[in-house]
Amino acid sequence: MKVDYVIKAMAELIGYDETVYVGLNSIPALLAAFLARDMMNKEIRIIGVAEADNPKTIQVSPSTGDPFFLDGAPVMITADSFDLAQKGELDVMFLGPAQIDQETNVNLTAIGDYRRPSVKLPGGAATAYLMPLANKLILWNLKHSKNTLVSRVDFVTGTAKYSKNKVFLVTNLAVMKFDREKGKWVVIAVPPWSSEQQIIQNTGFPVEIESLRIVTLYHDEMEYLDMLDPQNLRSALEF
Repeated sequence: MKVDYVIKAMAELIGYDETVYVGLNSIPALLAAFLARDMMNKEIRIIGVAEADNPKTIQVSPSTGDPFFLDGAPVMITADSFDLAQKGELDVMFLGPAQIDQETNVNLTAIGDYRRPSVKLPGGAATAYLMPLANKLILWNLKHSKNTLVSRVDFVTGTAKYSKNKVFLVTNLAVMKFDREKGKWVVIAVPPWSSEQQIIQNTGFPVEIESLRIVTLYHDEMEYLDMLDPQNLRSALEF
């Protein structure tokens, strides 16, 4: 499945010996974290909204907040995770906004005028609090277009603009990093079906092409994802 390449690209951005936070309804982020730990042998600690501390294994369900995470794992309440962020000890945070702009602002609140939105989104929860504090942000969006990657978001739910942290963006067309010195997004990798022309045509702001390295997904990694997701819930995310 194409979404598996996005998951692999997200897993590649996770470093060794990092504490990784997975939010609500984030199946790609959840699978990326376990792929990084168990198949790419990165000694990471996985925490998140399910309030479990580094569970041994999982089976994907519709909600990444499902208490099944507690099976065989110590409890770690959300407040403790937020404390890690405040102390500068939260290494990686995943976030899947509906809109991302050229300055790292994200929108999970509303599309259109806030007072009379055309689409009301689920809201940002702790997005505004955590975005500047996590040492590395991995944003993801599976519908790379000028409607999702915009010059300016309709509503600023959160931003990393005033932080010094690392910010990455993974979509169905590209892997990008935000270069703070240049003030722009830079493409560093692509899935096998993407191209420079597709990326430029479908992005609502200028991007720089640093590399078109192809994301590689191996057979054993696909089998591992199938094992974690026996109901194939991630297929609903296909693009």
